[in-house]
Amino acid sequence: MTTEHQPHPGEPLSEVSLASSVDPQPVSWFDHILKKLSGKRIYLDGNPYLTRYYLIGDGSGRRSELYLHYIQLKDPYRWLHNHPWRWFLSIVVRGHYTQEVLRPSASTRRRRMRVRFVNLFLGRDRYHAIHDVPKKGVWTLVLVPPKSNDTERWGYWNEDEDVHEPDTGDDSVNCQTVRFGAKQTFN
Repeated sequence: MTTEHQPHPGEPLSEVSLASSVDPQPVSWFDHILKKLSGKRIYLDGNPYLTRYYLIGDGSGRRSELYLHYIQLKDPYRWLHNHPWRWFLSIVVRGHYTQEVLRPSASTRRRRMRVRFVNLFLGRDRYHAIHDVPKKGVWTLVLVPPKSNDTERWGYWNEDEDVHEPDTGDDSVNCQTVRFGAKQTFN
């Protein structure tokens, strides 16, 4: 189950700050920029998983949006997942990752691909999971169109039964979402 709470005042946002460290870290120009942005940070079992900064938009899905993602962990779910957009474009700013992709309607079912620069993800009938995230994480710019009205199609591919399972929001992983910044955000 996902829970939400507000971060403590002055909670740093960058990857340097997300790493647990006893020694105080100097604040960079990048930290100053990030502190001005709104977003959300997701923790899985108490570990930082993904931080989303809203560069354009608020997560409502009413229009196209641009996010800055800092991914620190691979996807922990048993099944691959899809998204509520017809497509999305992810541009790797720093780092790389490997993703596993599945398109149930295609004859070639499952493949792994390393993403170093650009990932154009087309179609809501395509599922993926992020694997092999480097120790320092990966930073990506993500451009998404308005969300699809068919929200029941957002979920997981049950490979045991070859069927789509809608996302119920009831995850078996202990998940916590922390929203931050002045802008009201939705997803």
